[in-house]
Parts: sequence; C-alpha cells; structure tokens
Amino acid sequence: MPIFQDLKQFVRSENEHERSVAIEKLAKNSFSWQGSLLTWQIMALIPTVVEKAKLAQSLNIPNMPSSEWAIVSHLLLKENDENVISSCISTLAHSKCNSLIYRILHAFDRLELTNKIIYSLFTFAEETGNEKLADKLLTLFSADLPEIVLAKGFNALIRLGIIDNKCKNIALNILQANTSEDLIKSSLPSALIYLGFASNKDEWKSIQNIIANIKNPETVRIYEILNSQISKFEDKNFGIKACECFFESSLHEKNPSFIGYGMFSQKNLEIALESLIKDLYNKKPEELVRTVLKLKNKKCTDILANSAQLGIESIENGKNEYLAQIWLNFIPINNQKFIQSVQNPKYYRLWQNISKDIGFIYLNAEILLSQPWQEKFEKSYDYNILLYQIVAIGNKSCPENTSKLLIRQEYKVIDNIKKYVKFLSQKSSNEFESFVEKVYAAIIGGNTSASFLREVYKIMPFSGTSWAFTAIALTAPRLDIYTLSVAIHRELEIIKQTLLHGNMQKEEYILEVTSRFQSILVGADRFKLQVNQPTLVTLKEISSLIQNILDETEEHKPHDDESEIEVADWSGNTVIDRPILLWEAILQVCLNTQLSSEEKDYYELFLREGLRIAPHVEKRWIVRALVKLDTDDAIKAILYQALQHIDIDFVEHTIVELLRSKHTRSQQALIRAISKQNISLAIKIKIIREISLDNPEEILQELKTLQLLRLPESIDKEIQEAIARVSLKVTQPQKPKSESDTKISSQDIDLIIKSLIPYASYLSIDSKSALRTAEMILIQSIDWGNEAVDLSPIVNMHCKAVELTMRDTFEAYTDSLVRKGELSKKLEIIGYGKGIIEKMNTFEDYIANLPVIRSIPYFSKFKLRKMLRAICLYRPGKRFTLDGPKAFALLLLVAARNECQFHLNQMMNLGFAADNELFEFIKLVHSLQDSRNRAVHEGLTWEARDEIESMRKQAYKIISTCLTIGRSLETFVPQKNYDSPMETY
Repeated sequence: MPIFQDLKQFVRSENEHERSVAIEKLAKNSFSWQGSLLTWQIMALIPTVVEKAKLAQSLNIPNMPSSEWAIVSHLLLKENDENVISSCISTLAHSKCNSLIYRILHAFDRLELTNKIIYSLFTFAEETGNEKLADKLLTLFSADLPEIVLAKGFNALIRLGIIDNKCKNIALNILQANTSEDLIKSSLPSALIYLGFASNKDEWKSIQNIIANIKNPETVRIYEILNSQISKFEDKNFGIKACECFFESSLHEKNPSFIGYGMFSQKNLEIALESLIKDLYNKKPEELVRTVLKLKNKKCTDILANSAQLGIESIENGKNEYLAQIWLNFIPINNQKFIQSVQNPKYYRLWQNISKDIGFIYLNAEILLSQPWQEKFEKSYDYNILLYQIVAIGNKSCPENTSKLLIRQEYKVIDNIKKYVKFLSQKSSNEFESFVEKVYAAIIGGNTSASFLREVYKIMPFSGTSWAFTAIALTAPRLDIYTLSVAIHRELEIIKQTLLHGNMQKEEYILEVTSRFQSILVGADRFKLQVNQPTLVTLKEISSLIQNILDETEEHKPHDDESEIEVADWSGNTVIDRPILLWEAILQVCLNTQLSSEEKDYYELFLREGLRIAPHVEKRWIVRALVKLDTDDAIKAILYQALQHIDIDFVEHTIVELLRSKHTRSQQALIRAISKQNISLAIKIKIIREISLDNPEEILQELKTLQLLRLPESIDKEIQEAIARVSLKVTQPQKPKSESDTKISSQDIDLIIKSLIPYASYLSIDSKSALRTAEMILIQSIDWGNEAVDLSPIVNMHCKAVELTMRDTFEAYTDSLVRKGELSKKLEIIGYGKGIIEKMNTFEDYIANLPVIRSIPYFSKFKLRKMLRAICLYRPGKRFTLDGPKAFALLLLVAARNECQFHLNQMMNLGFAADNELFEFIKLVHSLQDSRNRAVHEGLTWEARDEIESMRKQAYKIISTCLTIGRSLETFVPQKNYDSPMETY
C-alpha cells in the first residue's frame, strides 16, 4: 500500500528533505482512517519543529472538526514556534477555512508575533477576507516590516477594504524612496496599487508629482494603468454617476481591484448603490451583491442587507435564497442584519446547509445554549449544533479557566451528547462512529476541561476511532489516573480482539498495535502516570501473542531474496526486527518501576539493537528508554549510534535526553558536545545549565578545559557562571606555588595551533587536546639535547588529532553512505558482493593507477579490498566502522571523485576543484599514517627532528583541509561553489 510506503520513508529517512516529502504525502492521504492515524503518529514520535511545521503546512483543512482540523487547532493553541504557527495559519488561509478564526485570534494574543507569523496573518486576511482580523492587522502594519511582508500587507488591506492614513503614508514613503532606475523595493507595486485604491483626489495629485521624478519604467507603467482607471471617474467629477460606473466596472471582474475607491464620498457611494439596486436586481443581482460584499464598505453592506429586493429579509422569505451563498462567501462580520439572521435558529437550515463553518464564527456558547437553540437541537437532533457547542466552550483562552459559567455550559453540552447518543441508538443508525470521530476532533482541538473529557469518555469511549487515542494522549487536559488506566486497558483489549478476529494485513496490524503502544507511552509520559502492574503484565502478554502470530504469518510467506528481514548483532548473532516487541520494551522500561535485573537486561538487548536496526525516527523514543536504563552499555550504545549522527535534529534530541543521565560517560560526552560547531547555541546553553552534577570534580575540570577554547561570548559567559556554581560543590586543596616552578602557558600553545590552523576554533575538544599534548612535548624536547629519548609520542599525538578530526568531519556522512546501501549495490556490480577476483582486481588496479595515487609508496590494495568487501556485505544491525585515517581516505578515494569508469563518482561532495586535489589529500593522509606507524614501531630519536617537523606539517595540513571541507560538506546534493580545500592552505 502506498500509504505505508510513505510512512516507511518518514520513519526510516535520516534526511530531513526526504522526511518532509513523506509527511506531505501522508497528509494528502489523511482522509482515511489509516491516513488520520499516520498523521497523528507523526505527532507521537517526538517530532522536530520542522516536522510539525511541514505537517501543518501539508494538511488540507475542512470546515468541520476532523483529524486534520484537530491537529492544526491543537498546534495553534499549544505551540510557540513561529514556523509551526505560521504554517498553521497559512494552511487555513489556503484551505479558505474560517472555522478556526478564534484559535488564530488566541495565538495572536498569546504570542510574540514575528515577521513570519505576521506574513501568514496577512495571507489569511487576503485569502479569506475575514474582517475579524482587520483591527489587529492595522496595529501590526508598520514601515519596519520586511519588503515581502509589506507587499502582502497592502494586498490584505485592499481585500479587507481598509483605508488608513498611517498605511497610506507608509505606501507614499515607499514610492518617494524609489529614485533608482531599477525596482529596488519589492513592496512598491503593492504600495502603488494600494494608493490607487485608498487615495483621495488631493493625495492622487501629489502622487502624480512624485511619479514625474520616477525613473523606473515598471513603476511608471503601473501608475499609468491606475491613472487611466481613475481618469474615467474624474471625467464624471467623482460624482454619483462616477460611483455607478465604479460599481458597474467591477461587476464582471472575478477579483476587482476597486481602483479609485478613495476618491468617492461615502454619501455618493450610497446613493449610487441604491439606484443600482433598483436598476439591476432583476438583471444582475448576483454580480451586484458579490461586488458590494467584496468591497467591504460597512454602510453599503447595510444598504444591501436592508434592501427589500436583494436584502436579508428577501433571502429569509425564500425570494432570493440563491443569494445566501454569496453572503456566506464574503461573510460581512459587522453587518447586524446578517448576524441576527445567522444567529436565529428559525433560519438555521437556510445558512447551515450552505456553509458549515458559519456557526463557528457567529454562534458562541451563550447563544447555542440558550433556550431557542436548545429547543432547535432537541427537535432536529442535528449533530452540527452539538459540534458548534463543543467548539464554542473550547474557545476559552486556557484550560485552567473553570468559572461557574463554563462548568454549567460543559454540563449542558454533556447532557446534549447523552441525548444524541440515545437518539442514535433508537434510530439503529450507522452514523455512530462518524459522530464519535467528529466529537473527539472538536474536543481535541479546544480548551475543554479534564472533567468534560472524562464525562464524554464515559458516554462514548474513543476506541472505535483509530487516531483518537493518540490524539487524546497528546493533547488532552490532565485526566485522572483511573480514566487513563481504564482507557489503556480498553486499548489493549481492542488490540487483542482486532488481531485475533480481524482480517488486516501485516502492516495494518503493526500500525494499529505500535500506534496504540505509542499512545500509552505518550499519555503516561505527558501525565507522569505510572501504569499499574496488571496493565503492564497484560501488555507483555498481548505483545508476545501479537508478535508470535506475525512471526507465524511470516514463516508461511514465500521467501524474497531481496528482503532483508534478518540482520546480525555485534557478535554476529542473528537478530530479527520485531517492532511489536521493541515498542513493548520501550513501554516497559519507561513505565515499569518494578522490573527485575533480568528483565532490564532482556529489554536493554532489544533497545540497543533497536538503536541500529529500528527505523530512524522511532529511535527518538529508543534513546529515551536507554537513558532511563542508564547502564554502561546503554550509554555506550547512545554515544556510538546516536550522538555521532548525520541528522543534527536527532543529535540534539539525544543531547536533551542525555541530560537526564547520571552516567559519567554521558556527562563527558555532553561537555564535549559544547565545542561542536553543528550544535545550536540554545542546546549548548541547555547543557551547561542542566548537566547532572553527580561528579562535580570531573565536570569542573571539563568546564575549565572549555574555558580555554575560543567560544561565542554567550557560551563563555555561561561557562564562567557554571564554573563558579560547580566550584561551590568541590573542595579543592590549595597547593603552594614555588617561585622556581615554570609552567608552559596553554594560551601560548593555542596561539601556535591557531597560527597553523586558521579554523582552529572548529576543532573538537579531543582533537585540540591531542594537538596540545603534541606541542607541549615538542616544546619541552627542545632543551633535552642528544639524549636517548623516544620522540615518537609527538608524532603519535599529531596523528591522533588527525584521526579525531577526520572522524568529526566525515564519520556521520560515511556512516550514512554505508547505511543507505547505494554504495554497496554499486560495489556488488563490480564483484565485491560475491568476491569475484577478476572484477575486484580490475577495479583495484584502476584505483591504484589513478594520477598521484600511483606515486604513493606501498599503496594498500589489500586494505582497500578488505574495506570494500565489508561495506558490500554490510546490513543494518551489523557493526561497521572505519579504522583510522587511511580507511577514511580510501573510502573518500572510492566515493568522492568527480569521474569514475565504474560509476562510483560524486557519492560525496567534498568541494575539491579537481580530482587531482582529492588525490593529493589522499596521498597526504596515506603517507602520514605510514610514517606514523614506522615511527611508533621503530621509535624516533633526537636526530630525527626534521622528520618530526615534516610529519607535523603534514598533520596540520590534513587537519586544516578537513576543517575547510567540514564547513561546506554536503552529501547527495549538488555541491555549491566553495573555495577548494587544498587551495586554501
């Protein structure tokens, strides 16, 4: 099924772009139960801000409560990130959905509005013409906004029919500032059109004088178009006839610009409109009503609404009922005649049959729960009224609002839900599941109280709706432990019964089960709920039952040679990817406080293997479970498999989870992460402030090491404060300083390193420590003389720094290249899969005879073959790592060339201008490691200083090149035009 393929792409991809594509595809399929479940599953897998924004951006929002509706409503109420909020508002704009206008207004009041959010608000106003935003948008409009936002703002002002002196002055200033022959300001066309819409006669004359000095032809052309339209009205002296011409010229335009609107007096517009109503109500009534409503002139709308021929009463009486659609398309927010009709239950069918979202805009809780509307509901049993009531009480500003009025309103709605459920049961209708889904969608997207949700759950449990359990777990107000426990028990029984008696396919089973497992985990985590032991025992039994059934199903399926079901663990033992048992392990570790040591070991094995073989996105929860165990092996698995990763969002998620750990290894890793360039400042500050102080002596030492690095000012300040804070927890014996003691300054050594490596600030702590050690020994060795002292540790530390830097620069990318499998497929074609000697020899001879490479002494074909065979035979779950600088160099030689007869070129883009430069880099690394190996095994005496200096220069050259590559390294996308790494140094 394609929808499951999209899910697999999302959860398995390490690439943000590929996950975004999958999210978009999933969102387009959200109309089915599977699609709704999948979109909420994204919300359950600890999504990044980018993923939430993409999900909100991709949904198509209906005007009535639904799964998609609930997601956007929830994000508007709870999220603070500008990308997520702006995506929600833009989606509502493109969906022409007005039903969530109060959620937008709530976000408006509670958030600091950034330019991105303001742009989306202007877009919503322009797309929907919703006048409820008019006053608020005017407060946002200012000359300080970016050009693109100003342009969108002028369009929104025209759409809302707003003429404002402040906005006209901003537009005029933009016009006056345009003295160049080029169109410098992108907001100028919109500003000029707004002036054509809003300017009066005197203002337009001053604009004419400004245009005389404008040199840009595009601006002049726009002005001439506007002026030709205004001239038609000027010929009629902007009088009543001109106003009639103004209306009539807009009748046939789909999107009339209303140029010249500001030139007319309000009185003339009213007289002209009254005349046209008499003349045109039999000829072009739809065009006239549409034009007047789109103009957004309040008094003109009042005239239209009160008209005997085309007004609201004529629509109510059935004379012009076909005009109701136009009124609902251009909802006049402030027209009392229209509002009274919509709020009158007598005309409910008239308006609601055409537009379902009109009730969300005009019917608040007081109106809907009044006696006339209550009688209407009890008479018709229209569940749309019930949905309006639920959304209305959910429009309160916060869930903590528990006034007596709101409590009474919630009890009234509960009573109405009971009545409707009873009505459905008497009717023997099949509408129940659809009704349950819509009710929970309306609740999930609002600020209802926990008691309200609890009562609804008693009346109609949400288990019949696949996605509702996950949604409730993520968004509900705080439920009591009893309700949650009952819900969890019910979910487990549904899983069991569905599996035993259902006829789903394997992927559907797995989706249903793992989604509900995730929901239990999310709900328990969110509400800090300790799930009781009987529930956890039931969970264990059901997961084993389900996995056994799935395993039996798999055994009877024909074997597919291309499928990779089995993988190997670190010891070479066979491991099978079992998602049901893996999620059970996550649940038990995160929620069960009474696990025995044997159970912990059993689950830890699953989790450690899961960190390698499980889908990428699901690893976010696996990391959390491993941190909960906090054993030495669990932390090592996280450090090796998660903290060193190509997906920086996953790395930062891992860091946040590791802050809960009290393990010494994790604390050391967190401190070292502060020196990494790809970690955001916010995460670095979070590490410094929140790291566990169970080992204060070691933390203090690491912080003092960090103090020596050249870090951003904000980080330096945090480190200073942390050192002061941690020092209070450490008792340090003071050693008397001897005046004769001399100490080599670490600052002096750092200056030496900086002089040899321009990008030294990008070095990790470990790399810099190795270089410091090498330089310290080298400086001290100057005074030793011709003693029999082995100086090979100098070279060894320089080479260690090279290896650490190459790992920091390339490891995440080379690991990703190997895991994706594209390289192994190409290697298999050239003989490495089945070990075809002739083909392998041909390829290795080709590599060994490349320019520059052929000049490398003792070029290791043996090591090349060993490495490529290992890559080709690699499967997810097997242990694989590149051993040393030479191994990295060989892999880059194979996969990073621009040209290759065997089609292995450009699998990594390092930014070298030509392949020969890459070859020179490979030769440098190859020869350095050979020299280092000889030096370490044979030793280096005082007489070999020249050789030490030569190898030192080589090491610094390699490190500098790596740091240059690291600043621009991209995989699987066309390389940008950066300076060549080898030319830079």
